Amino acid sequence: MDPTTDKSRAPRSDFYSEIDVKTKHPDNEVDHRPNGGPLLKLLWSEEPLTGQTLFLGGEVGSDGKIYCIPGHSPRVLVIDPETDDVTLIGSKELVSNGTKFKWLRGIPIGDVIYGLPCHASEVLRIHVPTQTITKIPIPYETFYEDPAVAKQQRKMIWKYHGGNICHDGCIYAVPQSALHVLKIDPETDTCSLVGPELPGKYKWYGGVESGGSIYCVPQNSPHVLRISPEAITLHGDYGEGGHKWHGAAAADDGTIVCIPNNVDTVLLVKPGEGDDGPTLTEIGDGSFIQTGRHRSDGKYKYLGAMTGTNGKVYIFPSGSEQVLEVDTARNIARNVGPNLRDSGMERIFQNKWQNGLTNPHDKCVYAIPLSGETLLRIDCSNDRDAGGDGDVEVTTWPLPSPFETLDKWEGGVICANGLMYTMPNNCKAVLKIQPCNWKPDNE
Repeated sequence: MDPTTDKSRAPRSDFYSEIDVKTKHPDNEVDHRPNGGPLLKLLWSEEPLTGQTLFLGGEVGSDGKIYCIPGHSPRVLVIDPETDDVTLIGSKELVSNGTKFKWLRGIPIGDVIYGLPCHASEVLRIHVPTQTITKIPIPYETFYEDPAVAKQQRKMIWKYHGGNICHDGCIYAVPQSALHVLKIDPETDTCSLVGPELPGKYKWYGGVESGGSIYCVPQNSPHVLRISPEAITLHGDYGEGGHKWHGAAAADDGTIVCIPNNVDTVLLVKPGEGDDGPTLTEIGDGSFIQTGRHRSDGKYKYLGAMTGTNGKVYIFPSGSEQVLEVDTARNIARNVGPNLRDSGMERIFQNKWQNGLTNPHDKCVYAIPLSGETLLRIDCSNDRDAGGDGDVEVTTWPLPSPFETLDKWEGGVICANGLMYTMPNNCKAVLKIQPCNWKPDNE
């Protein structure tokens, strides 16, 4: 969940007739393989899921099962890709600084998955072999001399937005509104607050590791934040506020591609060598980096990005009407594929897709439906031009019913065998994605 993006009801282009719905969106499962698409299936929990904003990301554990990180959900959800069983585990009511938006994203290290705090005042710890769920305290009262500041930081909402592992083996969480970077040491299962004070709200959204450091994406902060065990530093100046970029993906050459939210440029972050700071470059402009025609404010263009098997980064449309491709080898951004609105490929105008997966088995990038009614697929298999001028194929594939829920899934994982699963947000089922060419390991 993102407090800075428009989460009101997503506009639709028209309405289906009952016949259209049954044809395009059959109940629970739709097989697009005869037309070259994926098999899509909804998996329901043995114990029915209730509520909204249930899970905010998930990770594959050391046992091969998928563990979903609780947002509003009172429990952890486990998906077994061997059987497609979906079960809830742990306490009947996980609470940390309330029950809403508790943790956002997870980091697996060995047998443990760590859930990073969003509103929570503790780190979630899932021990996979025993499926034991505990919480690691954050030492606000010992770190801050002023008890009022300690209390304010503990009770704060929107503390962190994602995180990553650095070369020292520790996890560093990206400050959204928190004053300090959060460090989690998996050797000792302890937390500490590190680095300089970083005031402000909704500062950075997402952090990507490259070249030994984590680079954090400036949303309202003027600066790129670089986190390393040696130093936490600020780079560049893009002005305060504006909800500029939201999330990023690392290209094959290590360049971090920041996703345009309310700005009309892609920010490229090229890590420096040694003590050198990163090289920051903006590419593209408002002539093609645009939101959709349903908006007049130019805002909320894209949500999420993944690097394709061709080395280029693909940015998923939220309000925009086309997929944005970024080639960091040539510093070029361009729109690819059909106009999704004009072609009728997606009926929803806003918050269409968020987050995605790159599947090496079929060389496709998949964008996970948020409010969209289709799965977006970007096929990189034919883009083999050595000069970077090849083309990808952009297609959409209708979801099974029920499909009209807004903010359906938040995050997804790809298993070693190429099957993909998404985490329930407002939808009460897991979406299983089986690529067209998928075969069981024993065949």
